[in-house]
Amino acid sequence: MTHNSTKIYILADDLTGALDSGVQLSKKGDQVLITLDTHRPFEKIDGADVLVIDTETRHIEAKAAYQKVYELIRQAKESGIKKIYKKTDSGLRGNVGAELTAFLDAYEAEKIDFVPAWPKMQRITVNGVHYVNGVPLSESIFSRDVVDPVSESEIEKLIRRQSNAAISHHETNKEEKGIVIYDCQSDEELEEIAGKLFAPEKESFLLAGCAGLLEKFPDKKIDQNNSSVQLNPKLVVLSGSMNDVTKAQLEKAQKDGAYRVHIPMQKVACDSWKEEEIASFATDFLKKASGDIAIIDTMDSFEEVNITRGSLSFQIAWYMGLLCEKLIDQGMDATLMIIGGDTLLGVVNQLDITTLRPIREMESGIVLSAYQRQDVEGYIITKSGGFGSEALLKKIQENLKEDSVCH
Repeated sequence: MTHNSTKIYILADDLTGALDSGVQLSKKGDQVLITLDTHRPFEKIDGADVLVIDTETRHIEAKAAYQKVYELIRQAKESGIKKIYKKTDSGLRGNVGAELTAFLDAYEAEKIDFVPAWPKMQRITVNGVHYVNGVPLSESIFSRDVVDPVSESEIEKLIRRQSNAAISHHETNKEEKGIVIYDCQSDEELEEIAGKLFAPEKESFLLAGCAGLLEKFPDKKIDQNNSSVQLNPKLVVLSGSMNDVTKAQLEKAQKDGAYRVHIPMQKVACDSWKEEEIASFATDFLKKASGDIAIIDTMDSFEEVNITRGSLSFQIAWYMGLLCEKLIDQGMDATLMIIGGDTLLGVVNQLDITTLRPIREMESGIVLSAYQRQDVEGYIITKSGGFGSEALLKKIQENLKEDSVCH
C-alpha cells in the first residue's frame, strides 16, 4: 500500500510541536491532519497532503523513544512514503539523539539532514553550537526546564549522549554520513538551505529540525486555508507551563488587568484534588472572570512532595484536562488557549479528541486549530512554553477582537 500522494510525513515528540510544524504547511494551502494515533496512523491519511504524528516521546526513556520512532519510520518506508521530517524541539529538549538515530536506522539511510535553527525565533546554530536568544543553549531558559533541562550546547555532544550513529557537519564538497548537522544564523541562510533540501525536483527527502525549516517549504499555494473562522473575542488561557517566558507573559497580562487564578498545586502534587472541587473551581472562575483575558495557571507555590518531575507534569496535565472539560460543559463563552504541550495533551485526552486540523498561525509558534468533539467543531489556540513576546496574550486577544469585528 503506497501513499505517494502524501506530500510529507512529520513525526513530532509532543503535541504543540506537532501543531507548530503542521501549521507551516497548512498556511501554504496543504491539507494537514494531526493525529495522536501511533498504532494505525496511515488509516488517518486519506485526503490529507500532510500527516503529522504526535509520538509523545519527549519525556519517556531514550530506549522507548528510539523504539517508537523506529517502528513509525519503518511503517512509513514500507508504505512507500519518501518525504519524511523528524520535528525536534527548538530548544533540543527530549530524546533528540535517540530519535534521530531511530530515523536513520529504520529508513536504512546513508544520512539525514538536521537543521535545528529557527533564526526568526532567536534559535541559531554556529559552529555546531546551538544558541537561544543570544546565549548558548545550556545557559538559556531551556537549561531551567522543569521536566527536561538541557545541559549541553554543542549539538554533536548532545546527540552522542544517546547515540553511536555517525555524525558529520555540513560543509560544501565534503562527504556527509549519518546525522548531518547544519549551521544557520539568519533567516536568509535558512531560506537558502531550505531551497536546496526541499528542491522541487527531489522525489524524496529525509530531514530533521524544528518548525523553522518547514516554514520555508517552497509551496506555490498561498494561504488557501486561512479560512474566516469567527472566534469569541474573550480569551481564556489554561497554562501548565512553568517556563520563564510563559511566567513573564502571564505576569504582564495580569498587570494589564487580566483576571488570574492558580490551580491548587499542593492538591495536584498530592493527587488529592477531588472532581467536585474541580467543578466548583470552574464555576467560581466563570463567575469572576470578567474582562477580555482570564487565566488559570500552575504558578501556585507548594511544599515539596515525593514525586518525580515527570509524574508531576503528568498530574498537572490530567487535572488541567479535567478542569477544561468542566469549563466547557458549564458553558464557557470564550476562545480557549492552551500553553504547554503536556497540558494540551491532557486537554485533548480528556475531551476525547483524536485529530486536530491546524488552520493558521496567529503569531509565530502560536497556532489556531480545529477539532471535533461530539460531532461539534471547536477551536483552540496553542503554544509551547518558550515562545512569544511578553505582551503576547494581549496581542492575541486584540487579534480575536479584530476578527470578530471583521465578521
